[in-house]
Amino acid sequence: MEITVLGSGTAVPVPERFPAGYLIEAGGCRAMVDIGPGTLRRLAQAGTGIERLDAVFLTHFHTDHCSDLAALLFALRGPRYAGRPPLHLFAAPGLLRMLRSLADAWPWTLPRGYELRAVELAPGRLQFAGLDVQCLPIRHTAQSLGYRFTAADGGSAAFSGDADECDELVELARDADLFVCDAAFPDAQRTEGHLTPALAGAHAERARARTLLLTHFYPECEGVDVVAQAARTCSGRVLAAADLLRLTVPDAR
Repeated sequence: MEITVLGSGTAVPVPERFPAGYLIEAGGCRAMVDIGPGTLRRLAQAGTGIERLDAVFLTHFHTDHCSDLAALLFALRGPRYAGRPPLHLFAAPGLLRMLRSLADAWPWTLPRGYELRAVELAPGRLQFAGLDVQCLPIRHTAQSLGYRFTAADGGSAAFSGDADECDELVELARDADLFVCDAAFPDAQRTEGHLTPALAGAHAERARARTLLLTHFYPECEGVDVVAQAARTCSGRVLAAADLLRLTVPDAR
């Protein structure tokens, strides 16, 4: 399994970080976790065209995690993508309502020349294209889901999405090879609805995750050694996400 960071930032624009998005590649499957503004450009920079994208998993419906979905649906109507395999969308209940709202505002987001399969998820497990996918409710919004992907070779990667302290994060990341976790603000600027590096580290430590990848950095994190802050509570490997960083799972190198 290969993980590419397409966006390690937030809704606050900064030059080097786009909002949330990650590419998962495993066994011929290509899926995105979140699709924030600008992440389709990063996807292209990573060498993956949208014709090769099989699925998008949304952690929640905040704009910095899903607004490029409209751009993707519009682009896929082009004749060059006609006849491509179905695109699968997964999210909590509310996904179908969002798609209807998009179509009301922008009818050109309706599928043409390909099939769109949208699935509203309850907490639990599903199988998709050779991946075992677990989703759990995460403390952030009423529709927030965290995802854990396990490949055929046993490699696993967990994604918190935006998150506050909750036991579900520990369950999601239990013994995971890679835990991609919200660390939005430095330890001294704890903000409700988000984790700090030390809090992310504490959850990773409880989960015994092998590698913790801190992400979703607000500008307040710039110039702060977020890895050192997380390392105070986490004995495993700690990394800081950057756009277009690519990691191999289970090695997480």
